[in-house]
Amino acid sequence: MNGSPVAPARATSLDIVVERWASRTLGLVTALTLFAMMVLTFVDVWGRYLLRKPVFGGYEVTEFLMGVLIFSGLPILCAREGHVSIDVFDTLIPRNWRRRQLLAVNLVSAAALGVLSWRMFVQAGELWRNNEVTMTLKIPHGPFALLFAVLSAAACLACLAVFWAYLRGQRQPIESESAP
Repeated sequence: MNGSPVAPARATSLDIVVERWASRTLGLVTALTLFAMMVLTFVDVWGRYLLRKPVFGGYEVTEFLMGVLIFSGLPILCAREGHVSIDVFDTLIPRNWRRRQLLAVNLVSAAALGVLSWRMFVQAGELWRNNEVTMTLKIPHGPFALLFAVLSAAACLACLAVFWAYLRGQRQPIESESAP
């Protein structure tokens, strides 16, 4: 498995500023969300076993926090090409095709994330119009679906930016030890 298939890219100062701002902001949101989930789980478990009183609605809050955690980390992951990848077939792909492979992977990923984002925007509208809320705490679903759609669109843009960097030759694949 390979976690970072690319060499550092040559980037403009604007690219660096945007990437740093987005990475720090989304990284902070992701870290705070994970911390909130940890605290909620800790309090819920202690309340459940020591006081015989779990956190009211803890399950619903955890569900939303999990969504925020996943979708806030997705644009960072796509920009850094940090996805989990299986390199079983890397030995079959010639080195001079590696850049083409990464172009295709990023383009397909961008398309998939674009469709996901579009469908989530549609779903967010429906949830908002129907005033869908959770059973226990009555938390509205619409704003979260909208947030997830926006973050999916950001991940799509990150994949397109990586695709564009490969296309322009500003990003090069890292040669793996197993490649021919």
